[in-house]
Amino acid sequence: MLRDGVDEKLIVVTPGIRPVENRPADDQKRVVNVQQAFANGADYIVVGRPIRDAADPRAAAEAIQKTIATVFGGGQ
Repeated sequence: MLRDGVDEKLIVVTPGIRPVENRPADDQKRVVNVQQAFANGADYIVVGRPIRDAADPRAAAEAIQKTIATVFGGGQ
């Protein structure tokens, strides 16, 4: 909805990104996954806790990066 009322030069940064498997019940109320964020018009996403709190933060970051590549046609 934000895109409808602003100039396209505005950069949209979306926090609260959570992979589906990383949505604990006590987490933020409004979260979206990577695909939803970009489908909703995000230019950039903020992913913190799902990487920081992962058993293997590097693997978590790489999985999210792979999802981003898939969203933009660069992955499988």
